[in-house]
Amino acid sequence: MVHVPLTFTITTLMWIKVIVSPNLIEAADVIYMAFTETALVVKILSAWRFARLLQFMFLEWQTNELFSLKNTSEELIWNRQFKIFKIFAFVYIISSLSIVILSFISVLYMGVHRLPFTYWTPPGWEQSSYFWYLCLYDVISMTITCTSNCTLDMYFCYLLKHNAACFRMVSLRLEKLGYSSEDATTNLKEIIIIHNKLQSMSSHCERIVSYPILSQILFSSLVLCFSIYRLQTISFVETPFDFLSVFQYMWVMAAQIYLPCHYCNELTVESTALNTAIYDCNWINMTAAERKTILLFMIYLRRPVVLRAGHFFEIGLPIFTKTMNNAYSLFALLLNMSDS
Repeated sequence: MVHVPLTFTITTLMWIKVIVSPNLIEAADVIYMAFTETALVVKILSAWRFARLLQFMFLEWQTNELFSLKNTSEELIWNRQFKIFKIFAFVYIISSLSIVILSFISVLYMGVHRLPFTYWTPPGWEQSSYFWYLCLYDVISMTITCTSNCTLDMYFCYLLKHNAACFRMVSLRLEKLGYSSEDATTNLKEIIIIHNKLQSMSSHCERIVSYPILSQILFSSLVLCFSIYRLQTISFVETPFDFLSVFQYMWVMAAQIYLPCHYCNELTVESTALNTAIYDCNWINMTAAERKTILLFMIYLRRPVVLRAGHFFEIGLPIFTKTMNNAYSLFALLLNMSDS
């Protein structure tokens, strides 16, 4: 419940600041962060709503014998994939926290009192003795919200990555089907059961990440647009830390869009690869009943797993490219409006 006095409150105060701002330049100083905080609120509400479903999914992965790794080669492939995931998560979280640190440092080198992340305050409070209390609230709130945002992003990405890795294990087992002394019929039945489980898990993932990713994609174009616009108003010579903070923020926001798109795309690719994997098995030497089952399974596999954001559009790398193009188009429009 720490998000109620911190995340939800500071998000509301940021939007009040946007509404009462007299011009576009002052609004741009806060609106990019207000959109980010709003997307975080959607993620928090989604995590609260589907808490029991998340608990069920992790319990299923941990306790169900169907998801256990069978040999050393599977363990090596599994560990290699999640080692890369851990590196991405570490770099992403450290880069995000560095934005908060740079913003706080930049305030110390300014001649006037200014909050690191602007939000609405009663008139005159920023230039009074209340400033350091406001600054302390800003430091605590933004540190917690930044950490929460990063961890929720990687939490959702982990769900997608885990499901994609499970599909990868199914592909490996399909390729080896019929080449060992084990009963091919038993192994094939087990693979079909695992695949049905993974299809169900993918549906659960879509329910959990659908609206958080939708809000992230919708707001990210505006966030990147106003971040670039604000960057043009900051002098690197006068306020280097402030400039670096906004510049770093732009790249982190791009990563925040890219990561879920990448892992959703990976989930689709791994589920599509099952068709090739089942064709590579030793189906020629199998019995007629086994070949018939494989044929029916191949027909079923023709439809890969594709996640959708709020039932509006498919999540994948093409939507990341479109979001970046939209951000540039909005920035060009905003620049023309400000010049005129």
